[in-house]
Amino acid sequence: MKRKTIVQLVCVSASLAALLWLLGRIGWGTIGHALGKVGWKGLTALMVLGWIESFTDGTALWVVMGQRLRYGFGISVNAAGSMLNLLLPWESGEVLKGTLLKGPFGTPRSVSSTIIWNYIFKISRPALSLLTALLAALLCHQVSGKILALVVLANVLAFAPYFVLRFIIRFGAAERLMRLMRKLPYLRRSPGHWVDIARNIDGEVRGFWRQRPLAYIQVFVLQFLARTTGWLNIFLGFRAVGVPMSVADATLMYATMNVAEYLIAILPARVGVSEGTAFFVCKLYGFNAPIGLVVYAFLRMRNIIVYGLLTPFAFLGQTGKGKPEPTIAAGAGGP
Repeated sequence: MKRKTIVQLVCVSASLAALLWLLGRIGWGTIGHALGKVGWKGLTALMVLGWIESFTDGTALWVVMGQRLRYGFGISVNAAGSMLNLLLPWESGEVLKGTLLKGPFGTPRSVSSTIIWNYIFKISRPALSLLTALLAALLCHQVSGKILALVVLANVLAFAPYFVLRFIIRFGAAERLMRLMRKLPYLRRSPGHWVDIARNIDGEVRGFWRQRPLAYIQVFVLQFLARTTGWLNIFLGFRAVGVPMSVADATLMYATMNVAEYLIAILPARVGVSEGTAFFVCKLYGFNAPIGLVVYAFLRMRNIIVYGLLTPFAFLGQTGKGKPEPTIAAGAGGP
């Protein structure tokens, strides 16, 4: 077993144990009472939100692929990647997406499509988060102005990964990396077409906006809409368990947690980390911290169920249709 896998499993186990400890401190009776308030209406609304997010993100991947894969397969591939991201750190699910798409579409197309989806995601997500941060600054008069300013600033800085990735794409990172790797002793005899594959990937990613501007906008809008379910999850989730979360409070909570997710992403664990963060954020703002942890743990379980029901279909049958599209010519990058 690889060292990275061992580290991931150990950290996931530790974070899960910490989550169970926190839940135990809250009290299982309290948790059961809170979840009992959700009822069928609340449960249905939250499940529907989970399906909307999954299908909207999956549709965005389908658009990136140029509608060349079955729509249902695109949904299931995105669900499989999202499922893995719920459990393992370091965006492991994106690697799985590329692997699942590789069979019917080949390495260049699968890798470039996955990169493009994430490239646009790195601007659509902070765009909504910054909007909610600005709204929170206007609506949340009970919160310190310094804290609100810090949240807004943090959301502005959340665009940094997008600009870094944009620079890397313009730099032709895949081809340059492959050329560098072929200079290493054990890789000198690697097939020369690997460099061509890397050049192909760079060209498709750089040329996406220039060749398919409408698709770029469609993916941005779909991802933006998918992220709005995160705000609705907070607003409806707290209300479902009996906490009177206002629109302003939900907006502030979303803006803060969204920024926190960027820091969480670099940690070697996912399960329990978001829930623990939600506990401390709720405590900072004077919300019901124990119930905040319960809500986020419930939402993770909801997502596991939603994605878990779709994931098996990603491993079934042939998925491609039609002939491969011609390679997108290298050109200027997009927004």
